[in-house]
Amino acid sequence: MKIKVVIFDADKTLWDHYNISEFEEPIKIINRDEIEDIKGRKLKVFPEVRSTLEELKRNNLILGMATWNYPEKTERMLGILNLRRYFDVIVSRDFPFKFIMISEIINELKNRGISVKPENIMFIDDRRVHFGNVWLYLGKVKCVEMWKDISCHSQILKLLELNS
Repeated sequence: MKIKVVIFDADKTLWDHYNISEFEEPIKIINRDEIEDIKGRKLKVFPEVRSTLEELKRNNLILGMATWNYPEKTERMLGILNLRRYFDVIVSRDFPFKFIMISEIINELKNRGISVKPENIMFIDDRRVHFGNVWLYLGKVKCVEMWKDISCHSQILKLLELNS
């Protein structure tokens, strides 16, 4: 079945930091892809993230985010990094249950009149541990482990058979 929705984890999937909820204001912008908080914690967006997100949007895919972070921190970081505009639905929670977050994304899309089945979804996360409950509770979501199943973001386009 055709993938219509691509859902990303954030930490260690889109950028190199493991927990953006730790970041404290003020945030200093080092460059378009790198920031630093007042305590010297740095975050760098992985190579190819922007071009991959742009290509996914160009191909009319719906982009979601399911991340274990405080919602206000997620929104703040996405805004500072100018990545917010790529995501149609963002679910950021202070708990690790990705299957619940993906359910929320499916429900939000349904509220917008977009019907999506689990087999229409690709979920990309750096931790395979989340996939079991996704499959158990949601069904045949295509789960991809970042850095194991694929080694760079442009490979997402190849998995979806999109030209990059």
